[in-house]
Amino acid sequence: MLYICYSINDFFAREAGISMIGFFENNPDYEPEEVFFLDYGIHPYNKQRLDEITARYGKRITYLNAKAVTDVVKREFPDLKGWRGSMAPNAKPFVEQIFPDYVERLLFIDADTVVVGSITELNTIDMSGKALGVVPVNLGVESIRKGKVKLENGNQIYFNSGVLLFNLPVWRSENCHQIIIDMLRKKINLDWPDQNLLNNAIPERLIKTLPLKFNHMSHYYHPRQERGWLRIGHYYSEEEIEEAISHPAIIHYLGGWILARPWYQHCRSSKSAEYFRYKALSPWKDSPLFPAYEETHPPKGFGQKADYWLMKLQGECPSFRLVRTIDTAYYFIKPKIDKLLKKNNTPSEEKEPINNR
Repeated sequence: MLYICYSINDFFAREAGISMIGFFENNPDYEPEEVFFLDYGIHPYNKQRLDEITARYGKRITYLNAKAVTDVVKREFPDLKGWRGSMAPNAKPFVEQIFPDYVERLLFIDADTVVVGSITELNTIDMSGKALGVVPVNLGVESIRKGKVKLENGNQIYFNSGVLLFNLPVWRSENCHQIIIDMLRKKINLDWPDQNLLNNAIPERLIKTLPLKFNHMSHYYHPRQERGWLRIGHYYSEEEIEEAISHPAIIHYLGGWILARPWYQHCRSSKSAEYFRYKALSPWKDSPLFPAYEETHPPKGFGQKADYWLMKLQGECPSFRLVRTIDTAYYFIKPKIDKLLKKNNTPSEEKEPINNR
């Protein structure tokens, strides 16, 4: 039986609720009576709203205190950073310590998503011998092939951690917890903490690749560019690409200067309408959008301004060949520029303390 889970602080309560509405609307055959939320400071008022949503569909939320687990890990490994102010994403590598034993198949969904299709396939997909189901990122796979990226475990795929399918009996029997701890002791680069940790730790023999439609992220590209970017590396078939673009199951709205999140003004995503469809069904239907991200977090310095300009080009220019050429040239010279200029960190977007909306 497949269970779903979100891990959030209060900042993402609205988005998680809207994502969950999309899930229930498109998956009326969801069997369990409960969904899980890992609670990193959800305000009681927003908990009430989330509970009302699940009750509407005849379900209930079980809130788990994953913070107790990640706090222990943080004390042992102080270099393990949160993601933009929150440790909520870092719960993913430690699921076996958080969830009850009756949970065997778990779909971990980031809150910056909207579930717009059926996930029934994930309940029946063959996971025998595999501990983790993932959607590989074709650009990451291409970087590994070309030697630009090397994972500690020698894996030839790189995946985004926004949607993960855990097979917990295998995860436990293969002692993935110890694999994770051993990788933390190596003090690798964890700029994307949970994502880099899982990619470097979990060996490919324990990974099941999932169809692209279950973590559709490329919608921030100009529609005339999107297919070109997904064809890079020849990782996905044309059928997979077309299905993901035309009939995605889970839309993942990436943050920052990509400007793909519809809860911010000036969003460029071609899949914004799906978010607003389910927002209109939510307790937050009348809540305002956030101010434009690039206005509240303007890029600073040459490096950030160049990154922002390139991301804007990806979203607005119709020519894939032109943007691809500029992108390739930019990332060829970027390391040289970074050596000359002090690299600025992307400003924090979400904070751990309660931010009730």
